[in-house]
Amino acid sequence: MRNRISYYWVYGCVWGLAFFLSRLPLTVACSFGKIAGLCFFYFSNRRHVAYADIKAAFGSRFDEKQRWKIVRDLYCHLGQTGMEVIRFPFLDRRFLEQKIKFHHMERFEEVVRADRGVVLLTGHFGNWELLQIISGLLGKPIHALASDQKHAGLNEMLNHVRESHGSTAIRRGIGIRALYRALKDKEPVGMVGDQDAGKMGGMILPLLGRKTTVPLGAFELARRAGVPILPCFIVRRENFQHEVFFGQAISCGEGARGKQDAQELEPYVRQYLKVLEEMISQHPEQWLWGTKRWKYSWTKRILILSDGKPGHFKQSLAVAQQMQSLKTQYGREGMEYPLRTIYVEFKSKWHRVFFAWTALILMPWMQGRLRWLTPFLKEPTAKEIRDASADFIISAGAGLTALNLCLARESCAKSIILMKPGFPFNLFRYDLALIPAHDRGNMPKETIRTLLTPNLVDPENLDRAKEKIRSTLRNPERVKLAVFLGGDTRGYKMDLAEIEKMTAALERLAFRVGDYVITTSRRTPQTICQFLKSKRNVLGGCQMLVIATEDKRPEVVGGMLASAEILIVSEDSISMISEAIATGKKVVVLTLKTNRLPEKHQRFQAILAEREAILRARPDQLEEKIIALGEGAAPLNVVEEENMILQKRLQAIL
Repeated sequence: MRNRISYYWVYGCVWGLAFFLSRLPLTVACSFGKIAGLCFFYFSNRRHVAYADIKAAFGSRFDEKQRWKIVRDLYCHLGQTGMEVIRFPFLDRRFLEQKIKFHHMERFEEVVRADRGVVLLTGHFGNWELLQIISGLLGKPIHALASDQKHAGLNEMLNHVRESHGSTAIRRGIGIRALYRALKDKEPVGMVGDQDAGKMGGMILPLLGRKTTVPLGAFELARRAGVPILPCFIVRRENFQHEVFFGQAISCGEGARGKQDAQELEPYVRQYLKVLEEMISQHPEQWLWGTKRWKYSWTKRILILSDGKPGHFKQSLAVAQQMQSLKTQYGREGMEYPLRTIYVEFKSKWHRVFFAWTALILMPWMQGRLRWLTPFLKEPTAKEIRDASADFIISAGAGLTALNLCLARESCAKSIILMKPGFPFNLFRYDLALIPAHDRGNMPKETIRTLLTPNLVDPENLDRAKEKIRSTLRNPERVKLAVFLGGDTRGYKMDLAEIEKMTAALERLAFRVGDYVITTSRRTPQTICQFLKSKRNVLGGCQMLVIATEDKRPEVVGGMLASAEILIVSEDSISMISEAIATGKKVVVLTLKTNRLPEKHQRFQAILAEREAILRARPDQLEEKIIALGEGAAPLNVVEEENMILQKRLQAIL
């Protein structure tokens, strides 16, 4: 009873409003519709999706103001379209002569003269509903496939006005049979072909630079009935004028049937999409943006924000590569992941800090206003940020969290952060937060706690790096140990005396276990680098010494990881320890005499030691523990388990 009352109430209101508006002069009614559309623009959340899709499709062709103008013009256009639809029953041949201009009309007349059916294929472009009225006024009413509206009363009213000049509105589903019969009776059929076909339907093809599902219904129908497809589009002009464009007819073959032939339709679908893209490019304000057209997309654009710290960038890149390893979505292949990196440079440390707090206020209104970032960023960074568009934004380090959230709002993208964000950003929601288990405090929702930081360890890459450094080793087969030295950080200072003890222990181990290779980092104190260089000629067991500030070969770290059996890493580098463990080899963490190692580093090592993923040793213990380690069982590999958890979560948010 309640549903029936609701039906009659809405039905009566719609008809009453339609009756009133249809009596207004066309100019007054359309002006009213334009104002109504503009008002709806300010209250519709769809405008945010429309803006993001326009930016994704056209990039820097339009600036922020131009994109917003396109979206506003679209809403005004839709308001006018609504007024025109209400007036359909009152249109006549005079309207056709005064308001409609045709381009390539001979293409339409040719298929009509051929006395055969035709599929008129359009998109949600211009006032697409008007095309069936125009066809009826031309004496060729069509059978148009119409989408049902949620409310039965509104649906009934729309079908009534659609059929006011002889055309027939066909419901989806069983209505396909009616369309086929119409084609066999040599009557034209109208369909739209620009929306998605769901996650499992249609064919996966690129549209405006992103792969998505494209419906094949019109092409399969035309092929089965043996009739051509004629692309046609209508464009709104000034003074309530319209122009109708007919494209080249597309022949899909005759009489072919069966799903096994679906792939043969691809050239014809691409031909239609090319015409559609040209129309959208020329008149972007008249296409129906904001409908989640790419909800099911097989193109996932990844943007990495880098603060310039190699460890942070490697972690972000590792997550991006994990995503790129996902080859299917909903069980369908064809995934692609365009990757872009922006090196973010703030004008100063204080600009970065001030921006983080300012972003809390600006963030809700940030879409389309990235120029607000200009006072905080260096000009090259600000320009790259304004032009960037992505589906996933990845950043590591608390300093980039606010910018990550701002760009996610700009592109309606999903936000992935690595490392725990500071207050108050730890209270925000992210699509994925990868936070090490040794961090403490309030964690964001959707957090995955990890023992290790994400890393780029790949067996094939390690083998290639190993081959590159073999020529620099005098006897590669004797290399059993690889040493990775970090450096000073956050009050933590490396002690030269401890390094001297380490090298003495390594020399003794060279006779009992095997030779070794050493690399420093950019943070390694100069005094330690100078000591190692001065001792290079007397360190008989050292087959390679790399000073990172002097030798920047990218294959060094990977080649060392692959060449040695036991990896020795200084305690200051969480990322390097994680990378060493990821190889599945035995890892020794070198602990030096200092009480200033950050607390979280100590927790990190304690957790790994408890899981038997590492062995900790001071320089004076190094020889004894490595000999014992060489005889022990292989370490516990925690990487595979964490990668599986990460991939499962990434697959879920695709």
